[in-house]
Amino acid sequence: MEIRFWGTRGSIPAPGPLTLEFGGNTTCVEVVLSSGQRVVIDGGTGMRLWGQDLTKVEDPVRFHLLLTHGHWDHLLGIPFCEPIYRPATEIIVDGWLRAFQAMTRIFDNHLGNGFFPVAFDQLKAQIHFVPRLAYGPLTLGETVITAINLNHPQGGLGFRFQEGRHALVFITDNELGAAQGQRFPEFVKFCQGCDLLVHDAQYLPAELKERRGWGHSTYEEVVKLAVAAEAQRLLLTHHDPGRSDVEVKAIVEKARRLAAEQEYHISIEAAWEGGTFKVP
Repeated sequence: MEIRFWGTRGSIPAPGPLTLEFGGNTTCVEVVLSSGQRVVIDGGTGMRLWGQDLTKVEDPVRFHLLLTHGHWDHLLGIPFCEPIYRPATEIIVDGWLRAFQAMTRIFDNHLGNGFFPVAFDQLKAQIHFVPRLAYGPLTLGETVITAINLNHPQGGLGFRFQEGRHALVFITDNELGAAQGQRFPEFVKFCQGCDLLVHDAQYLPAELKERRGWGHSTYEEVVKLAVAAEAQRLLLTHHDPGRSDVEVKAIVEKARRLAAEQEYHISIEAAWEGGTFKVP
């Protein structure tokens, strides 16, 4: 598998001189499976750049779009994704059960809602909602994708991509602190032994007092999960929109020190736009 990040920011786009290194676009991640099939996780504003890049090299376009949940920062790039305006494009939408409905609502509803000038039924691409992951595994070629329910307002799903002995786990918008009791072992089991764990680390521990229940984790909680699950590599993502590149780097250093204190040897980085990783 090859994973490329097109958006790593959380909550709202944050372009500007302070976010050049890690990027200001919201969540969009491309996974190219060993079979060559393309999967896109979430349609944040990074999806606009992904669509522009893909149409230069591939026509017709066919891909699975896995939506973690229905909040706008994970959907706002979809109306600006060039392939959805091409008749030859085929998109299979899966993931969180209410995500497809949320996705259609960002377009005009013919009642003048004013969200977008184009209605969903005016899109030229063939878009199919095939909800499988909420009920069990999805198999694409040699890849088995499974899902886990997240701790986030209105709900959401995280995904595990398994190819033989190797695995990628992608979890965003998940409040691990709310899972430290009964559900924390469930997340450990879901992530167990993965080659690459990508997890939301939007908040600092000191920020949780005012933001408990908002549905995001701290680097401390994510490191605890990575160590317990024996993950081989950790990428922090869903960076807070108010966090500068310097501040994101500081979080990474704190996460590395925390892992070292536990004598757990793991590669820890912050996900950045354009970052490409291979599993294995």
